[in-house]
Amino acid sequence: MKTPSPEKVEGFEMDEPPADFPATRPDGSPLKPITQVLLDRRATVSFASDEVPAEVLEAILRFGAQAPSGYNLQPWRFIVVRDRANRARLQRVAFNQAKIGEAPVVIIALGLKGSWRKDAERIFREGARRGAGRLDEVERKVAQAIQDLEQTRTDVWVTRQTAIALTTMMLVAEAYGFDTVLLEGFDVEGVRREFDIPEEAEIVGLLAIGRMKGEEKPYPGRLPLREIVFEERYGRPWVGAKREGEPRIKDDSLKRSANEGD
Repeated sequence: MKTPSPEKVEGFEMDEPPADFPATRPDGSPLKPITQVLLDRRATVSFASDEVPAEVLEAILRFGAQAPSGYNLQPWRFIVVRDRANRARLQRVAFNQAKIGEAPVVIIALGLKGSWRKDAERIFREGARRGAGRLDEVERKVAQAIQDLEQTRTDVWVTRQTAIALTTMMLVAEAYGFDTVLLEGFDVEGVRREFDIPEEAEIVGLLAIGRMKGEEKPYPGRLPLREIVFEERYGRPWVGAKREGEPRIKDDSLKRSANEGD
């Protein structure tokens, strides 16, 4: 079925999927595949002074905005802090964590607890114009979404959605060869005051992006699947695929140690 061309809505436009973004890392090497990204990403202890190129930062933000959200309501907002003085202000209200002053980019991630209500109809209507739903069902779907979401804690809901976008940004940064750490320790009211953040915004976290300084990030280990995955009901061990001999790895790049550098 052919998707109908979206009509322009006065005063409201949706971005198209990212189509113009760097195809390689800044040094010209290939982007890391998603499997390697998931193995390499670690919280960065300390950052070097290397800048994040503008086109890479733009890609991180644009792909982060492609993250899924409940009803596609996208309740997240992001403040990009690059100015050294502003990072120093942020550091002071984030328990003076050195990473904030070191990293060339820090993103303040917010979840809006009220604005999604006024955005809901135009988002649903625009989606229908683009083929995701029917125009004659928009009002009913908006009412259903509002009813569903009003039955949950809004602060919890927007935090969940914003965390998905933050995770996406961390993975995209890793794909481009940059390091990240998500910081949850800060004076909420101090950050709100210093950066003119409205009361309705839940401050979800601070994402620092840059180049790692110092030694490679060690792999800290993960609990085995048999302890964290269950089959059909809680407590029934997950058996999984039967493996004979060595694990089957077809991608040679994954044979590298998970903490091997770029």
